[in-house]
Amino acid sequence: MNRVQALIGSAALALAFGPAAQGTPLPQDEGKSREIGRTTEKELKVTLTSSFGSVLISRGKAEKMLLIGSASRGNEDPKIAQDYAIRNRVGYLDLSLGEGSRDNNGRRGGFRLSSFEGGKWFLKFSDAVPISFDVELGVGKGDFDLSGLQVKDFNLSTGASDVSLAFDEPNKVSIDNLSIESGVSKFDGRNLCNANFKRFHFQGGVGSYTLDFGGALSSEVDVDIEVGLGVLTVYLPRDIGARLTYDKTWASKVDTPDDFRTTADNAYTSGNYYSAPGKMNIRIDSGLGSVKIRRR
Repeated sequence: MNRVQALIGSAALALAFGPAAQGTPLPQDEGKSREIGRTTEKELKVTLTSSFGSVLISRGKAEKMLLIGSASRGNEDPKIAQDYAIRNRVGYLDLSLGEGSRDNNGRRGGFRLSSFEGGKWFLKFSDAVPISFDVELGVGKGDFDLSGLQVKDFNLSTGASDVSLAFDEPNKVSIDNLSIESGVSKFDGRNLCNANFKRFHFQGGVGSYTLDFGGALSSEVDVDIEVGLGVLTVYLPRDIGARLTYDKTWASKVDTPDDFRTTADNAYTSGNYYSAPGKMNIRIDSGLGSVKIRRR
């Protein structure tokens, strides 16, 4: 959890910014929104770091635009600098909202906000190209509605944040590894099977977490869950077969549904595991946390 700890530490500092990002940023002005038009890109890689405030990500409706970004700070207009690079038909976008975790030389650049705390960022991405997300949040809120996007990769690390992640429509591409690290926070995942992942990893520290694996699943996937002092509830559709193993200790507590049968000292299998077209192999390390498995 080093990345999460670093974010919590940086969030305790006052906002400060160095020189503009490397490259050739557009002149700063008082405009509230910026757009990145699509040219030759076949793929987009996004790195996002936020220390304070709220970040809201969703699908945009404008054609021929990779990203439409805007910010809200009461009656004031925040200053935004933009830098974006294309290499081998892959677009690389680095967004640093508030005080970023990179130094001045290591930061590729992107949106830069001066003297800004507690505001909201609205980022609308195109569904025309596959997108990889690498997101770090410090203190604040994150609302990631990835419904309808082509999400190729998704990694999220949070500090003291309240975060929601939704795939209310099936992902158009496959995600090899969907990884979430949640620190002292609250996390709510919705319709996660629609993400079309092969492997799912969740690591929770201290907080309240909900993982709703609603959506379509027609293959066999692996789910790895680690919880420290948190309370986790996992929702599984009734048509999904599940095999559950957990690291049993004196402090571990895992509550399973009625259709789960004990197959070993630390293993359970649902009655439909061998007949269901969609299967989920779940491993849980609950530490001092509490885990509930529920059917929907």
